[in-house]
Amino acid sequence: MELTTTIYLVRHGQTEANQTGVFQGHADVPLDSSGLEQARLVGERLRQVPFDAILSSDLSRAAVTARAIAGERPVLLRKELREWDLGHWVGLTFAQVAERFPEEYRNFKDIASEGAIEGGESRAQFNARADRVLRALADEFAGKTILCVSHGGVLRAMFRAAAGFAPHARFLRTDNASLSCLRCFNDTGLWQVVTWNDCAHLGAARSADEKFPFK
Repeated sequence: MELTTTIYLVRHGQTEANQTGVFQGHADVPLDSSGLEQARLVGERLRQVPFDAILSSDLSRAAVTARAIAGERPVLLRKELREWDLGHWVGLTFAQVAERFPEEYRNFKDIASEGAIEGGESRAQFNARADRVLRALADEFAGKTILCVSHGGVLRAMFRAAAGFAPHARFLRTDNASLSCLRCFNDTGLWQVVTWNDCAHLGAARSADEKFPFK
């Protein structure tokens, strides 16, 4: 019988920076009040799922979301699940970055470019990390069902890796506290996208619009 690994993916709940367009990257930004409620709701939806392991980025916005789902179950914190390292852009708004680092910003907006950011990861480095982490999880937890709580950029990069899209393919909408699921057929290394950006559990707590998808 072929082994299959099922990976549930949840984006962290909302932060103030998500609403104001501030780049977060590796900064440890907490959930806001709406984000805490979103974490509670996704926790209620997934509380009874018998995960073999629950993993999370070690940044608090993801870890708090993961613990809302885990309840009494342990959460394994993994630094490699952090968001794109945005270097000296962290803490700045889109407008501030465009004014202070115009060439970097132009390259960043051109999703076919290298997208290098001083002090951070290039687009190629970031996509390679997400691809590497996804495949490592499928190997480490072969034949099991796991939950991975991470960040919007990471989850979109994982989708592109699983679906075989080019790294510069159009970004997918990935709402705060949304639920997605990928399945790996371990013997062949092939992937199936089971669901993406399921927000049925959020109701009125869903963000009205994701204005700033690159944070």
